[in-house]
Amino acid sequence: MKNYLIRLVDYEQWANRTVIDALDSVASPPLRAVQLMGHILSAQQIWLSRVTGEISYVAIWEDIPIAWMGETSDRNFLRLKTVLNSESDDSLNRIVSYTTSTGQPFKSPLIDILTQLSHHAAYHRGQIVQLLRPQLDQAPLTDFIFWARN
Repeated sequence: MKNYLIRLVDYEQWANRTVIDALDSVASPPLRAVQLMGHILSAQQIWLSRVTGEISYVAIWEDIPIAWMGETSDRNFLRLKTVLNSESDDSLNRIVSYTTSTGQPFKSPLIDILTQLSHHAAYHRGQIVQLLRPQLDQAPLTDFIFWARN
């Protein structure tokens, strides 16, 4: 399972960078598209902090300039890979205690959190692509299978 999750994280980085490149390629990207990509990156940072027990100073809807998104995505990717590489297959089921942005306490298995990260980002990347589509000759293709074929 660990190897699968590492592969999924590699895909996530590729897909995020593809969307960030698309945002950067248009003269005036829709504000909502920029906000959604910032939200994806902020959510990654927040979940990583929950998993590692660190304090997060990022808001769930952080305003991240497009110029900083690539670096933020790279940093999140490296942190996530480090976390995954330090886990065993058995520890992927370990329970992570955390508090939501509304102050509600929860406990979730690490594997569920990692799955949430992937699905959450895919959902919002789809929204971003829809918002960008009118401004692009070719909308970015971020489906897992496109990445997996290469």
